Amino acid sequence: MAAIVHTFLALTWAGLRSSELRLSLADEVNQPIIGAIVQIEPDGLYQISSGVGAVIFNMVSTGQKRISVSMMGFERVDTIVLVKDEPILVHLVLKQRSLELNEVTVTAQENTQGLSTSSLIERDAIAHVQPNSLRDILQLIPGQLAINPSVNTPQQILIRQVSTNGAGNAVAQMGTSIVMDGSPLSNDANLQSNVNILNSSPGSPPPFQSVANQGFDLRQIPADQIESVEVLRGVGSARHGNFTAGAVIVQTRIGPFRPNLTLRANPNALQFSGGAGFQWNKSQALSVDLDAMDSRPDPRDVFNKFRRQQVTVGHQWIGLSGRLIVRNRATVGINTASRAMQADRDPSRRSWESTDESFRWNTQLVLQNNAGWFDRLEGTFSLSQNRQRSFFTEFITTNVGPRPTFLTDSTGVVPFGPARYFNKTTVEGNPLNYYHRVELSKTIASGTISHRLVMGTEYRYDVNSGQGRQFDLETPPRQNFSAGDRPRAFDDIPGLNQLSAYMEDRFFLRLGGVRVWSWQIGFRADSYSLSGTEQRTIGTDLQPRVQTAISLTPQHRLRLGYGIHAKVPGLNFLSTGPRFIDLINFNYFAPNPDERLLVVTTRRITPETERLRSFSSNKAEIGLDGEIGRVRYSINGFIEKTKGGPSFVRQPYIAHRGLFDILEARPGMPPLLTEGPTRFDTLFLAYDAPVNNRRLENRGVEFVLDFPEIQFLRTSLSLNGAFIQTKSFVEGEEVNPNFIFRQVNAPFVPFFQAGQGNLGTQLNTSIRLIHHIPNAGIVLSSLTQVIWHQRDKLMGFDPFPTALLNRRGELLRLTLEEGQNQALAEFRNLVAEQQLAAISRPPLLLVNLRMNKEFQPQRGFAFFVNNLFNHRPLFQDPRTDAFVQRNLSLFFGAEIFYRL
Repeated sequence: MAAIVHTFLALTWAGLRSSELRLSLADEVNQPIIGAIVQIEPDGLYQISSGVGAVIFNMVSTGQKRISVSMMGFERVDTIVLVKDEPILVHLVLKQRSLELNEVTVTAQENTQGLSTSSLIERDAIAHVQPNSLRDILQLIPGQLAINPSVNTPQQILIRQVSTNGAGNAVAQMGTSIVMDGSPLSNDANLQSNVNILNSSPGSPPPFQSVANQGFDLRQIPADQIESVEVLRGVGSARHGNFTAGAVIVQTRIGPFRPNLTLRANPNALQFSGGAGFQWNKSQALSVDLDAMDSRPDPRDVFNKFRRQQVTVGHQWIGLSGRLIVRNRATVGINTASRAMQADRDPSRRSWESTDESFRWNTQLVLQNNAGWFDRLEGTFSLSQNRQRSFFTEFITTNVGPRPTFLTDSTGVVPFGPARYFNKTTVEGNPLNYYHRVELSKTIASGTISHRLVMGTEYRYDVNSGQGRQFDLETPPRQNFSAGDRPRAFDDIPGLNQLSAYMEDRFFLRLGGVRVWSWQIGFRADSYSLSGTEQRTIGTDLQPRVQTAISLTPQHRLRLGYGIHAKVPGLNFLSTGPRFIDLINFNYFAPNPDERLLVVTTRRITPETERLRSFSSNKAEIGLDGEIGRVRYSINGFIEKTKGGPSFVRQPYIAHRGLFDILEARPGMPPLLTEGPTRFDTLFLAYDAPVNNRRLENRGVEFVLDFPEIQFLRTSLSLNGAFIQTKSFVEGEEVNPNFIFRQVNAPFVPFFQAGQGNLGTQLNTSIRLIHHIPNAGIVLSSLTQVIWHQRDKLMGFDPFPTALLNRRGELLRLTLEEGQNQALAEFRNLVAEQQLAAISRPPLLLVNLRMNKEFQPQRGFAFFVNNLFNHRPLFQDPRTDAFVQRNLSLFFGAEIFYRL
């Protein structure tokens, strides 16, 4: 095999010939276009236009090429040229964006030229959605359902997955990467969480809003400064790492652009945004973007709100005759979500607030070298510092109980706490994220064969510091079942290091004329470790990725791909902190306070995070895309299996305690106790710990059909949809946590088989009709979304135990017959029969309407109506017999946009 590869490369690289392709880019008044991105397919080449609007490709293989040019504020240009042995000069004119143009794209466009399965959403489509945040834009990709624009709760995205259960959703959201201007937005150092009360589910969110243990909060990213969004859904290039589900690649505007203002309003939110870019000279430009939003879940609700303020300053410098481009961005933002105290309505006096103040610096450097051992050098550097402040309050009514303060294993006298008290718990963290990437690429062409070689390295560092989670030990948060709680500072949190290297070769062969066989073969290695207060190696992931596409005919192309993607858990999993158990050894609550005595034993538990590892996803896909007549189509089938996803599970804890007796009663004083315990007992208790036990399996089909415009109606149609099946289940045996607290005196705690989880399937289609009147500057679109099939059920459920844990800590394995023995009936996992029933919902129709109107280029207004006919049918859930109202609520909004 090695000989074959060596011979093939020798034949490919021998006798190299250089075919030169020159492009000249200008606007409608013949001014040069500076900073435009020019791509050539199927070679996979791209460059940025120089200060005189010129682009030179020295090493281009011969044959038919597709040239794509994109530039902020201008319509994308796609054209076909035939490259021969002699140099070619191509002059292209770019038109400024306007609804008065004959062609306006307001839908996501599938990538039918590259090898990855992705959707590209450009500025016209973004503006037509009238989005409040990045999340609103993502509803355009195949398989996503329409949503109402709301920023009152944290926003996440599931790519190629149906919502099943909280743990599975969190793994997928954590495994989705948000890449902004070349560098990822990290959530790995987010520690804004709480120690859950034990009658809530493990991993439940804290009382305040937080995305710890999930993906980045998309509502923190305003949409008006976004120039384009590419959603990578399938096998990615080797340069993309630290994700398992998919990547959302965001490019924001920078450089010169005319000042613009947007005012957007709907029943829940008021938003203002604006920006301007100024050209100093041919080499430098400065830009500023502003965004401010105030939102409430109900306009009558003065207690709940979300506010966002953000400022971005950008500087672009072009030097070395256009061969060097440096783009710097500095962003300052404040995001605050809060629920004010309603003392007259809520006797518990509950309130919370969560504030995230951020500073982010991002630098992109591109050096184009048309001669030498590399063609292109890219460098990306980013540094972000956050100041996260959260709190929650509650007036707690409980029993008179202990207020232990021990931080180590100890037994001693502790005071009694009041039965009613006011608690305030604060969580204060300062996440720091650093990232850099350096990449070299080289193009080698030989006749009709072209190689594009890429190699690079990445480094990521995430750490947190600050006061952490704090409260008064005399008035702690609510807890139960002997679970203790202690404050914890974040200054002892270790740093998370990720060092990566990757290499990739993209090449293609021509098979008899116009048929092309393209390949992209890459390899990536990620190494993870902790540093600082805890130094250890977490592990290394080797991730091969292969993609290929072959032209069946000039109009049809078959694609295949396979690859492994990996993600390391965040610091909230890797450094979860100690847990505490407080056991009462003696409790004497006398009428006379001077005679009271309370003795408690504290056990400090350190969860075993050393076994926690990264989790990975194996992706395989097949696709067919092309054109039938003037109808563009794309169909993709995929299978994705994610294993080892992190989650918190409730672990049994065997607590041994000694009980004291009174040796002598002393009036006016606490009683004198025996010198040692007079008897002992053993309790089954529990604590939450992180493990790699979550498995996801997604499979399905996505499809997109773009029909040509009906000229006399000025109307086009776009159809997309997906059928997706998702399994989210547990790997390895798991204890039933409810049994621990329901059967406190039982001699055993049962374990149950792996594979228990949820199965969900969904088939939906979205038809968009786009009506365009260029002379009037109007674009009118309607969305008709139908959820044809939606079904979910519990899977892998088996009520019989597979093992029993006794009070000595011994795990007794059971055969199938022993587990089904009637003598062990009390240890079965009992679930009501209706809970095991599958739920199939009837088809559901949704109709949305949107309109953009320009009075002058880039000056006008827009409005939208979601669920135009207010169709919200009731569905009776057979598991609970409760009626649920389906579909989006009737929702509307409007905006005014103005460009100077």
